[in-house]
Amino acid sequence: MRETEATRRRRVAALVVSALMLAACGGSPEAETGKDDASTGTEAATSPAPAEASPLVGLWMQIHTCDQVVAALEDAELGTLAPAVVNDYFPDTPAEELAAKDDLCSGARPQRHFHFFTADGAFGSLDQHRQQVDDGPYTATGDTLEIGDETWGGTWTFEISGDQLTLTPHPTDEQIEKALAAPFEFSPAGWVVAVAYPGTTWKRVPCQNWC
Repeated sequence: MRETEATRRRRVAALVVSALMLAACGGSPEAETGKDDASTGTEAATSPAPAEASPLVGLWMQIHTCDQVVAALEDAELGTLAPAVVNDYFPDTPAEELAAKDDLCSGARPQRHFHFFTADGAFGSLDQHRQQVDDGPYTATGDTLEIGDETWGGTWTFEISGDQLTLTPHPTDEQIEKALAAPFEFSPAGWVVAVAYPGTTWKRVPCQNWC
C-alpha cells in the first residue's frame, strides 16, 4: 500500500514517542534509589493534565451501497452531483457517461469502507482494500466535527451510541452553489455527503494501527 503523508506523520510521531520513553527509563540516581526530589514533586503538581481524547478516536466501518449515497444526495437537493460522487463504485467510468445510464447504480456492488480518527487530530478513510483514500486534520467540539481547512473541508454533527456512529453533513450555501455549477466535478459539497452516508451508521472496530 502506498504510504500517505498522514501515515508517515503518524509513524514518525510514534518513533519520537518511543525515543522519549527510552530516555525516560534512564532516570536519575535519586529516582532509582527512591529519594524524594522537591522540584520534581512541584513540577508534577503544576503540569497540566493531558487533554481528554475525542470520543471519535478510533476506526469506524460500514458496508454501504451506491443507492444509499444517491438517496442522501437527493435528500440534500444535490442529486445532480451523484454521477461524480459514486465514482468509488465505477472508478473507470467518467461522470458524464454515468449520468447517461437509466439506472445510475446498476452494476454497483456494496463496499466496505472505514474512517479513522487519531488522538492527535488526524482523519483518514480506507477503501475496501484498506488502502488510504482520504486524509486531513479534524477537530471535534461538542457534537460538531470539522475536517480539512479553509481550502477544502466540511462540517458535520455526530452522535455516538455504544459502538455506533452517525454523521449528519452540513455543506455550506457556498459549497452547494459551486457544486451545482459544475456537477460532474467532485466537490466539497458532494464529499461532505459521501463522508457521512447520512441515514446509516458506522460501527467501531479494532484500530489495527490506524488510530
